Amino acid sequence: MTGRLLSKMASKPCALHRAFVPAAALAVALLFCAPPQAHAGETVYRVVGPGGEVSYTDTPPEQGEFEALELEAVNTQPALEADFQASTPEEQQTALYERIAIVAPKNDTTVPPGQLNVVVQLELEPPLHTGHLVQFFLDGEPQGEPAATTAVTLSDLYRGSRTIQAQVIDDASGTVIAQSNSVVIHVKRHSVKHNSLGPKSPLPKL
Repeated sequence: MTGRLLSKMASKPCALHRAFVPAAALAVALLFCAPPQAHAGETVYRVVGPGGEVSYTDTPPEQGEFEALELEAVNTQPALEADFQASTPEEQQTALYERIAIVAPKNDTTVPPGQLNVVVQLELEPPLHTGHLVQFFLDGEPQGEPAATTAVTLSDLYRGSRTIQAQVIDDASGTVIAQSNSVVIHVKRHSVKHNSLGPKSPLPKL
């Protein structure tokens, strides 16, 4: 049965042509055309029929012209297993900076009524890379356009507790690379109502 199966395979696209084939090419072709049960070291017979047709079988034919061919071993190697875990793009970007922190003003700082401006200082280790910009935020709102600077001056601050934060952004893609800690400041302002009243005048005598 196997011999008949191999004979049928001769008509498939993998069968060799009748033309002369060099020995090296013939061995390679046999490795691909041989049936699954044929292994390295086994013998395959090349049979030439009366009409010149060529077929292959693992059983020696009883008649006709044939040639015994021994399959060569194929050199294979198992795939190597990776011993590391690939980092995500987010982890690779964050790793560009070992430290990103707002160092001024300090958290929980009080801004007195006479102080109109607050200078915010961002610390980066290593320094800001080429192509990276810094965007400062006040209460979640961007303060100006992203710029290649690690300091900004906030002005016209109204009273109350305000939150400051910063992000490092890739200029080409707009991707956020790193984000700083949040700093809360407490802005004190004079009461307009209190200043407008002024000192109380004595009531006129009747």
